[in-house]
Amino acid sequence: MLLDIAIGIFGASLIAKFMNVDPGALIGRGVLFSLLPDLDFIIYRIFRIHPDKGYKHRELFHYPLLYLPIGYLLLRLTAGQAIALTFALVSFLHFAHDSIAYGRGVTWLYPFDRRGYAFIYLYSRVVKKGLWQPIFIFDRAAIEKFDREHGDEEWIKHIFWQRHTIAIVELAGFLASLVYLYFLLT
Repeated sequence: MLLDIAIGIFGASLIAKFMNVDPGALIGRGVLFSLLPDLDFIIYRIFRIHPDKGYKHRELFHYPLLYLPIGYLLLRLTAGQAIALTFALVSFLHFAHDSIAYGRGVTWLYPFDRRGYAFIYLYSRVVKKGLWQPIFIFDRAAIEKFDREHGDEEWIKHIFWQRHTIAIVELAGFLASLVYLYFLLT
């Protein structure tokens, strides 16, 4: 989540510079847009829908081939080019971020392909052979098998509240974005 916020700040700043727009007008939206694909996780938590009931995070908004063009077009028609481009860039970067290290990957090719694609590294509570490779491809059965072998019910605690490579990268990106934001806006 921290890296998604950084993505929103940096992405919105880049679009603001490219479009010659005040960055202050885009940064808040950039952060919101970078977090928006995870809204299903919040819904899941609020209504206490357990994954055993068939729901899995990333099964509502993590479909880039649908999410990106639909969101872009709606925003382009209602809010303008700079906001639509900000949405497209930070959402794309969110999906790329979710495709590295966080298991299951993203269903990049949905509705043409229902498999999840992940790249380079997948988190496992217990490091096991085979979690470093260029690409991981998961169908539903492979996801369920991966969850049984490598899943971690307390992944938030184990990744973000302990010294872990992912936590360090997330925190470093977030802090860098705050420093950047401070100098940008002062």
